[in-house]
Amino acid sequence: MSGDTEQSPQSADTRGLDELLALLRVSDQRELYEREIEQTQQAGHSVAVLVKALSDLPGVNGLEALRASRRVVELLTGARWHMIRQAREEGSSWSQVGGALGMSKQAAYDFYQRNLAQQDTVTTETKDAARSQAAQGTDADN
Repeated sequence: MSGDTEQSPQSADTRGLDELLALLRVSDQRELYEREIEQTQQAGHSVAVLVKALSDLPGVNGLEALRASRRVVELLTGARWHMIRQAREEGSSWSQVGGALGMSKQAAYDFYQRNLAQQDTVTTETKDAARSQAAQGTDADN
């Protein structure tokens, strides 16, 4: 468990989306090479080329990849929320918003409402908070 403190949980928070996605791609590539090495060994073939390719990849541990994936989800959730607000400001109904997201209008409305308080905590301008409230509308029926 001592390895858990090697990297602070906030380290992924300072990275941009491109950097986070690159880290996740490397993590996936490492896993694919490891799986291929195991299968190739079981088949009785040489794994030297695969081992070399794996060693050439940057090291990414599981916790680092997990932190990066959490941050990507946070960033995408925030972006989704802002896109919902934009669609509503442009006159889209909750049914249309839900359809675009592959969910019911009520689920889309609930997502927006649940995240409204979170967005307001990071928004310092009262005008922006009012804008977010206005985009919500009066109910999920429209």
